[in-house]
Amino acid sequence: MERPGNALVKAAYPPMPDAATRLRNGRTRLAGEALIAAVRRDPTLEERYDALQFRTFLRDMDRHILRLALALEQGDVGPVTDYVGMLVPLYRRRRVPLEDFGTMLLGALDAARADLPDDEADAASLIIEAGLAQLERPRHLPGDKRRSPILSLLWKGAGILD
Repeated sequence: MERPGNALVKAAYPPMPDAATRLRNGRTRLAGEALIAAVRRDPTLEERYDALQFRTFLRDMDRHILRLALALEQGDVGPVTDYVGMLVPLYRRRRVPLEDFGTMLLGALDAARADLPDDEADAASLIIEAGLAQLERPRHLPGDKRRSPILSLLWKGAGILD
């Protein structure tokens, strides 16, 4: 089944197997650089997550790079958009806000752009933008935004009249 947004992006770039090979060959190095780029984009990540979670994010970055390589190889955004849609419940279960997941994807893009020529980097940007667009729909669900402690206290009633 053809996704509505894919036709526009598919026409924007042809399949790029050389770019995919470059990303796959350097994926462990790129995963580390992507995590550093994500922390550079949002320094509060270091405050919110511990070392174990960062190791998990590093493993995830490796998979993000592989999916980006697959999308470049096929000349289609489908592998990334499907992957992002699949990871939304997983990141929610881990209690990682979708904003942080989007920052991770942008970190993966920053690391990939450093290794790719301009035309391939532009195609990677289009792919990641399509993946980020997948995050817009579930972003309105409860539990993603940090609630004010005062509002939380008022909402729960603070045990009054129990």
